[in-house]
Amino acid sequence: MKKLILMDVGYNLVERKLLGKGFEEIEEKISIIEFLRMLQRKQAIKPKISVIGFDEVLLSEGKISSYIRSILVRSTNILWNHIIQFPIDGELVLNQEPKIRYKHKEISLTPIFGNRLMPKAIGYFHSPFNI
Repeated sequence: MKKLILMDVGYNLVERKLLGKGFEEIEEKISIIEFLRMLQRKQAIKPKISVIGFDEVLLSEGKISSYIRSILVRSTNILWNHIIQFPIDGELVLNQEPKIRYKHKEISLTPIFGNRLMPKAIGYFHSPFNI
């Protein structure tokens, strides 16, 4: 049996099709809306969770990326030792910058993670909490 790559402390973006096949799939799930709401309210977050709907919410028009970034930046002290997984239904790509290719669009991840998001493997990007 193939050994799964475990998620690291920080933000882990993994293509959903790879979860359970080459990469650890975190069982505890929460929606992106609930995750952001809990961070905004400074509520306790489970130490290891999978946040669903990240790529879908990024398709929204407006300043959603800067809104998400502002919440994540303010939450660094809450999430200091957590493992947060973002399953991505699209494809993670890296040309000039990290992006999600999803529903015929390319969504830049730089406005959220700055230059902290790094490729760890094909289909897997990681960022520390201090973005």
